[in-house]
Order: sequence, then C-alpha cells, then structure tokens
Amino acid sequence: MWFVPALVAQSVALPPNTPIPCLICKPESAPTLTFSGTVQLVAPGRIRVFNGKTHQTMGFIVPADFRGVESSDGKLKNAPLTRVPAGLLARVTYRTVNDRPIVTHVMLLTIDQCRALMAAERLNNAASDCPD
Repeated sequence: MWFVPALVAQSVALPPNTPIPCLICKPESAPTLTFSGTVQLVAPGRIRVFNGKTHQTMGFIVPADFRGVESSDGKLKNAPLTRVPAGLLARVTYRTVNDRPIVTHVMLLTIDQCRALMAAERLNNAASDCPD
C-alpha cells in the first residue's frame, strides 16, 4: 500500500511576483558567425578587424566582462581583449543581436593556421575566409 506524505500533498503559496522557470522553454539563440582578418583597432568595448582578401572591415561590440581571447599556440587562454595588439591576425566569432555584432570568442592565428582551419571547414561545409 502506497501513501503520500503530508508535506508532498500540501500546496505552498509562492510570494507574489515570483518568477517560475520554464523547464521546457528554450530561448532562441542567434546563430554564431565568424570573421577573419587583421586587427585594426582594440578599444574598451569594441574591436575592428579588416579582411584584406574581401576588403571588408567589421566592427564588433565587446561585452565588459569578456575574457574569450585565445592564441593558437596555447600561450593565451581566456584572456581579456586588452591582450590583442593591432596588426595580428584574428578570427572573431560573434552573434548578431538587434543588428549589432557581439563578440563571443577571439582566436589569434598565423596565416598558415588560418588556411588549415579554412580547409577543414570546407570539409564540413562551413565556409570561412582567410585575409591573405
């Protein structure tokens, strides 16, 4: 014979304005995009990158607590944006929120590493471009 404990059977009133999390809801996330090029400008809250192959320049918004800079040689990991000097080759991963590109990750690369990454992505049908 099964019994229900008294505590489980009772309902408890929640305080007014208590947020109730949705366990099956999932907010739509913006697709992740990439842009490779030479870093032109690093300033608090923003970074600008130029791709010499396509002659495009893109500016990105950088969140205040951003620590997503990595180097391909492993010397930098979870570093702040202040560690990126102008003139380096970078691959910026970003999301577009309200028509504004927001940085999620920055990978510092050499041109050979960029070409190898581009070749690997072609096998997966994920196109990217190196700025050479």
